[in-house]
Amino acid sequence: MRVGHHTPLPAGKIDYKQLRKIDPETARMAVLEYLKSNGHNISQTALVFGIDRTVVYDILRKEKEGNLKDRSRAPRNQPHRTPALVEDKVIEIKCKTRYGPERLSRYLKQHEGLSVPPGTIRHIIRRNKGRIVYLPKHRVRKEKREFVDWYSAKPFEIVQVDLKYIRDRKALTQEQIIHLDRYNIPNYQWSALDVCSRFKLIGYSREKSWTNGLCWYLWVISWLRSHGVKSGIVFTVDNGEEFGGKSWLKVRELRKLINGFGCRLIQNHKGHCEENAHLERSHRTDDDEFYIPRVLEIKSETDLLNEAMGYIYYYDNVRGHSSLNYQTPFSYLKAQMPDIDDKIRFVIPKMLDKVAVELGPWSGYHVLAQLFCAKEESELSRIPSFLHGSGVHTRDQEVQPLASGRRSQSCSWTLLSRSSTSQGSCSGWC
Repeated sequence: MRVGHHTPLPAGKIDYKQLRKIDPETARMAVLEYLKSNGHNISQTALVFGIDRTVVYDILRKEKEGNLKDRSRAPRNQPHRTPALVEDKVIEIKCKTRYGPERLSRYLKQHEGLSVPPGTIRHIIRRNKGRIVYLPKHRVRKEKREFVDWYSAKPFEIVQVDLKYIRDRKALTQEQIIHLDRYNIPNYQWSALDVCSRFKLIGYSREKSWTNGLCWYLWVISWLRSHGVKSGIVFTVDNGEEFGGKSWLKVRELRKLINGFGCRLIQNHKGHCEENAHLERSHRTDDDEFYIPRVLEIKSETDLLNEAMGYIYYYDNVRGHSSLNYQTPFSYLKAQMPDIDDKIRFVIPKMLDKVAVELGPWSGYHVLAQLFCAKEESELSRIPSFLHGSGVHTRDQEVQPLASGRRSQSCSWTLLSRSSTSQGSCSGWC
């Protein structure tokens, strides 16, 4: 027999070492059961299990002690071990606060007068894993999502809202993404889509922030209400922080705000993008019919807004949708709501970052808003008083309300689209 090699046991024998690797306690119980069955013959038991008789005697001693588990390998004499009272205090504070070793060390020194290094605390926690029982956290009960019936909804009764990241590597090539970066094109497209008519509104921003999300809610509501939509509106959104997310305070205050405009908010289940299926599918259309073919033509923020305005006009007024029996969203909407204002179809994309700043300070949600507003006030204070009554336009006169500021552009876009259509083209979209 060669030393260091496992010698197979004769037939009918049990490999105790392999059994012990699986579970030491079960291996010892097997030895004891066999010992009872052969009349307590120590030699035969040792032969069958392939072990020495001293091992069998050791198992019998452990049975008398009432514990068949492995003994601790720690030395019996540990003069530098942390006292038991200190260990008990560390475990108590750990269960109470859930702090890690660093914070726990500072807490014990500040509140308990105990100086315990973080490394020692780490060893104490590892030795006492079984004693650490965390108190149950108070969990806020999440309300059950209200059922949303897409198929019986009338126009603008259910509006899906979401955010799209323009630089999508699954859709755009590396060359196109580099082009967007070179010209500093905004990152995000904000979308709102009516489930019934597939009518869509879009906007853009450089930041994915709660401020821009709030601004997008208000812009969509103002656009719909100003063009004759009087029905109650239900917004379905995901759990992104830009739409309120996990913050119950933001969601509660947002619901209070939009409730005054006859709107409600329903948050989708986390990880269930199919609950915004119509809008998610439209994002693929945006990639296939707008960004992929046209992104290299966009070289500034103004180019993006102009291209987007042409695309959204094409999407709402020219492109037939299979779900609408190949009608356009506006024609289907007009058939369902004959009294709606025709100008609703001329959707004008906005840069939400700029709007959020011009509307005023936002209570700390957007630090740049307060910074830019303070700069604007300081600049206006330098303008001589006699210029305000003259024909010279100051900056505050240029900042117009959202609806009126875009109404003139809407009219000019109407004339542009009509003249372009009569000539057989519509900015490349019709």
